Amino acid sequence: MPDQKQPFPWKPAGFLLGLSVLFYWKILFTNEAMFPWDAADYFYPAFGFVHDQLRHLRLPFWDPYVLSGYPIIGDIQAEIFYPPNWLFVLLSPFSSLPYRLVEIQEILHMAMAGLFLYLLAREFVESETAALLGGVLFTFSGAMVARTQHINAIDAMAWSPLIFLLARRGLLRQDLRYCAGAGMLFGIQLLAGRWQHSVYLGLLLFLYFAYEACAGPLRAKLWPHWISGLGVIAGVGAALAMVQIIPGYQLGVESIRSYVNYWEVSAGNDPRFLWTSFLPNFFGGINAAPLRVAYDLTYNYVFLTVPGVFLILCGMVDTLRRRNFFWIGAVLLFTELSLGNQGHLAGLIYATPVLNLFRVSAAYFEIANMALCLLAAIGAERLLANDVSRRSQRVIGAVLALLIIAGAAGAYGPLAANLPSWRHALAALLVLSAIVISRFGNSLRASRALWAVMALVFFDLWFYNSNQKFNGAPENPSTFMSANYAVGRKESLEFLRADPQTDFRVAALAEYQWTGNGWNLWRIPGITGVNPVALRRYDQYMRVFSRILSVRTPTTGEDHNTNSPLADLLGVKYLLLANPERETAFGLGPGSKYSQVFEDNNWWRIYRNEQYFQRAWYYPKAYVLPSQEEVISLLSSSWFDPRRVMLLEHDTVPPEAEQRLEALFTLPIFPGNELQLTEGRRVSDPYCAEPVPMIGGWGGQGSEIRFTVPSSAPQGRYRILVRYTANELEMSSLGLDLLGREYPWYKTALPTMPRLEAALESAAGSPTTPPTALPRTFGWPCHEARSADLGEIEIVAGENRMVIRSLADSALNIYSIRLFRVPDGPAPQAQTFAFRNFSFSENRIVFDAEVAEDGFLLLNESYYPGWEATVDGEPSTIYPADGVFRALYLTAGSHHIEFQFRPRHFYWGAAISLITLVCCLGYLGVSVRKRKLAELSGDSRPISQMMYSAKEKHPRRG
Repeated sequence: MPDQKQPFPWKPAGFLLGLSVLFYWKILFTNEAMFPWDAADYFYPAFGFVHDQLRHLRLPFWDPYVLSGYPIIGDIQAEIFYPPNWLFVLLSPFSSLPYRLVEIQEILHMAMAGLFLYLLAREFVESETAALLGGVLFTFSGAMVARTQHINAIDAMAWSPLIFLLARRGLLRQDLRYCAGAGMLFGIQLLAGRWQHSVYLGLLLFLYFAYEACAGPLRAKLWPHWISGLGVIAGVGAALAMVQIIPGYQLGVESIRSYVNYWEVSAGNDPRFLWTSFLPNFFGGINAAPLRVAYDLTYNYVFLTVPGVFLILCGMVDTLRRRNFFWIGAVLLFTELSLGNQGHLAGLIYATPVLNLFRVSAAYFEIANMALCLLAAIGAERLLANDVSRRSQRVIGAVLALLIIAGAAGAYGPLAANLPSWRHALAALLVLSAIVISRFGNSLRASRALWAVMALVFFDLWFYNSNQKFNGAPENPSTFMSANYAVGRKESLEFLRADPQTDFRVAALAEYQWTGNGWNLWRIPGITGVNPVALRRYDQYMRVFSRILSVRTPTTGEDHNTNSPLADLLGVKYLLLANPERETAFGLGPGSKYSQVFEDNNWWRIYRNEQYFQRAWYYPKAYVLPSQEEVISLLSSSWFDPRRVMLLEHDTVPPEAEQRLEALFTLPIFPGNELQLTEGRRVSDPYCAEPVPMIGGWGGQGSEIRFTVPSSAPQGRYRILVRYTANELEMSSLGLDLLGREYPWYKTALPTMPRLEAALESAAGSPTTPPTALPRTFGWPCHEARSADLGEIEIVAGENRMVIRSLADSALNIYSIRLFRVPDGPAPQAQTFAFRNFSFSENRIVFDAEVAEDGFLLLNESYYPGWEATVDGEPSTIYPADGVFRALYLTAGSHHIEFQFRPRHFYWGAAISLITLVCCLGYLGVSVRKRKLAELSGDSRPISQMMYSAKEKHPRRG
């Protein structure tokens, strides 16, 4: 390519945009289809909240509506600082964010992806049409369109070809302007909120730079410039995105993402997924065909069409012929990485820093897909735009003939009978063969052959990829979920909004729209939500009384204690339930503290709880436990009374409140003591990020755990708390196979709900606790564990031996057994306290408190670093209380209290990003000015002319 200013490719851009509109016409112009799943119930509500804050000229720091409040400033997938999303404010400045705008944004990114791949391909091919064919293939390939539910994935993938293009130019031309430009775009990609993709792209750039420096035609010129070029790209990108990196890192440390185990990191594609590159219905599920195999098509669908795959193979042959091994090596490497634990490199990924921070190895194929589409453009030019030797024509013709014969023979075999797309693939192969043979015979010009193949490719992509279930849910986006609708109705929302008070939250056990992030759209505080970076404290608290998925929404089933006092403590005033037949199963019948107050369409019912906490409570005394883990365990005990008991963690107690504190003696039995097991054994949990001891494979009827209570335990009443996992869902055959090889004891099915009892043998007798039913957990990993209270025992002088016995044939993994000594009498309760003049906003809470004695104020808002408190204008320390809430120590009297959220180090990050942006723009501006001056003086020879000329001799190398 000539080293001169290139005009903007308006025609390719318009062509790709037009195809995108045609491809998604049903999404754009009707209310009969919408982007489904995460796009609607996770990203759209988050974008809606951010949009509302920005249009009111407020930075969205804290989100009070989802998961009882969390720091959305640290949620990278909310794309708060992603520049294209700022257009939402300009396009809808006076109303809530329409879902159609979010869909338009994503479709534009699809078109951008194709345009940028086109520009990258133009570095390798002379034919504009061949490059455009690569762009079309990239835009509408299965690996792109099947991911429309993950908006941030599309946003990030769109920038990858352009980043690679600028980085490549910066390397080969030794021009830091291009590296700086690639770094700026890399920063924008980071702000798109898919760091996983950015890291994988960074790996590709590192490998490419290293390959060119060690094996490329200009290798002698590239040392050590390739290292400095990579440093500029990474440094500029990270600095520009620091406004999001700092709060994102802070939330990551405090969230459930602080631990990622081997199984999560290495979850990859089924090796058979490559068949879908030319057989779209290999797994089924396309064009209303039934699924043949129960797989998630979102990751396991990579349709590139029969012509596309053939052109890719031609591109591979051409690059190998030119002795360039990078691209085929990159495709093989990233495809292998995408297999995860079904491949050969999962252990390497898990052992590599940074790479082991991300879940789902299947995403590696996103990089391989970009390389494949680039190879398709190279193959298209080589096959159709250039003269092919007679020998090559004969070889290609023979290969096509063999493929046609094999396809025709198999079309009537048993395999093809279950593959609706087999005969279609054969037809596409026949049409491609006709185009190629016509081109070889000079009866079809190169340009017409390329356009004919492009039309064939686009038709196949449109036929199999447009309006599928993964990118075209048959719902009306304006009523499915919006500011005034939930699941197509607004009556329940109107009832909840009619409550004039603002001191409550809503729990929902209904369709996923209710348990997801719709609260951000409805502006009603809820206790549920969908978030892969949910606060770890909140996740552990919720799991005490609710069975939740790994993304923090309640699951179906009956393992929810809706009458738990922990729901009261969260401020749950209303509970919404779908399907009245489940009322009894969820404990909402007679004797429940919830009373029905509204019914919607004879399906949704709303119940009111008069015992909910109205924001704040006061305690004259607090109890101290060694750590948060003990606090969470004791919350599940029937001894815990939220109106009398506040639990603090030892490392966070206020020293000035020593007289108001009482430490509860905690006796860890397991891990730490010898146990006698009649079943199962002590092992390290294979699912955990770090080795965690557990009793695995235990729980058969009559199974026992015996131990002697240490003589150091003080006499008194003790509660027995067990932390466990128990899942009724059977694992996949793959999971069984992987675990069975090394852990044959690992039980994977739970025939019945576990029921345990405990007995104490001592000088006082052998009392037995009442049988306790253990709620199930969602999965077996240690971070999904729940705690259960087995009852109360009394330890007396002398030897005390305890037995924990399983009363049903079940399966349990036990992570801890603890005894908590509880006070002999009831906890004191404050007699006189009052809170008035509450003022709430997203980032600020103000109220007045009047208390008659020294003690502790509890505010039922999530504890998180960055919240600051003042009492009567003076700074006051916030302590985590009851595992998840905020507490202050107050002296007797009247006080004015203010909480304000100031994200830690956020302003430093914002300053770094702003300074980086100004410096980069200044550097690029000065560079452009120098170039123009050089052109005016008659010397337009680039600094890297000698090196670039060398590159031109090998235009397709690298």
